[in-house]
Amino acid sequence: MMEVQKSFIQEDLTHAGEASLVTPELIQLDTYRVTPHGQFAEEEFLIRLKGQPCFPRKDLTGIAGQAKSGKTNLIAMLLACCTRPAEDRHVLNMQRIQEAPLKVMWIDTEQSQKSTQNILMHRIAKMLQEGEEEEGQPSDFPEELFFVFNLRSALIEDRYDLLAEAVEAYKPDLVVIDNIRDLVKDINDGVQAQTLIEGLMHMAEQYNCNITTVIHQNRSADNRGLRGWLGTELMNKVFEVFTCQKILQKQGEKPVFCIEQTLTRKYDIDEPMCYTIRDNGLPESCEQPVVQPRDAKGKFTAYDTPDPKLFNRAYIISHPDDSWEWNLRKLFSDCFGDRALMGYQDLMDTAMKLSLIKRSKYFEKVFRMAEEAKVVRADQDRCGRPVAMMLPQ
Repeated sequence: MMEVQKSFIQEDLTHAGEASLVTPELIQLDTYRVTPHGQFAEEEFLIRLKGQPCFPRKDLTGIAGQAKSGKTNLIAMLLACCTRPAEDRHVLNMQRIQEAPLKVMWIDTEQSQKSTQNILMHRIAKMLQEGEEEEGQPSDFPEELFFVFNLRSALIEDRYDLLAEAVEAYKPDLVVIDNIRDLVKDINDGVQAQTLIEGLMHMAEQYNCNITTVIHQNRSADNRGLRGWLGTELMNKVFEVFTCQKILQKQGEKPVFCIEQTLTRKYDIDEPMCYTIRDNGLPESCEQPVVQPRDAKGKFTAYDTPDPKLFNRAYIISHPDDSWEWNLRKLFSDCFGDRALMGYQDLMDTAMKLSLIKRSKYFEKVFRMAEEAKVVRADQDRCGRPVAMMLPQ
């Protein structure tokens, strides 16, 4: 017995001074481990749009669009929906999920302080009350729910720190940053973009809020992606993106604004939410107009309907009964070429040019058909960016 005890002591003495295999980094890594038996909280969403959950806590949402496409209208409707009384939690097709009003924060870096105040008074406040005030002054405005800051005059290197300080102090449920581009010096600097997006993700997780970022789309008609390296990094990390569009009608008719979900990691919203602005400045639901699209030079192009005559016939398989289907293998083989892996945005741009598909929403349906046919597979690269793989026949 003494010999056995002595051998244990000798073994301990032999390993004395050696570095432990359990390092602080390994302990930290273990806190991020995911197993089938792990206990994780369910995702919590703030809003339903057309019945589908969106704007999740602890995550990022993107709002995109060209200049004057209705992005500020969407911000106003979103903030009003979050703060309306419990008995009426709707704004158009948007509904707040929880009964009690939410705290909201709006960081405006684009407009003057007076313009921000005008939107607060003449758009948001009107959506919070039944009637329109004679002097335009809101009655019973819930200031305790609103934390609105105009940081346009703040130095660019100070804006993120001011945002972080505000979120920590007021702990809002929803944060809207308009425009995220104004938090970096160079929209095409990859390091700045990655640092900013990682910081916002950490902030959303730490304070259990949704952070919604507004960003412009590219101006090119052939590339409606989010602008700059910052836009690419945002696309790689957000839970969802909503794209705003302004559709001009015939002379004398009001323009129609449409909000379309163009990216989601979970819940698909198949139809856009469309509205016009009434004379009193409030939004009113309307049907989606049928609009003939134009090319980059302003000339009319084909409607994007599931009519095979409008697509590249090289990728269409026609049947004797006049039915048709996509030649998915040929289309995606031509897109990938000799590559086995492509970034999802690159693949979408290439496929839409080859096939003559005009709308990204329709391409997503074609991509899902290709996934079901085991032609392609969606995945992520080592940096978490969405990619697609071509599967062997």
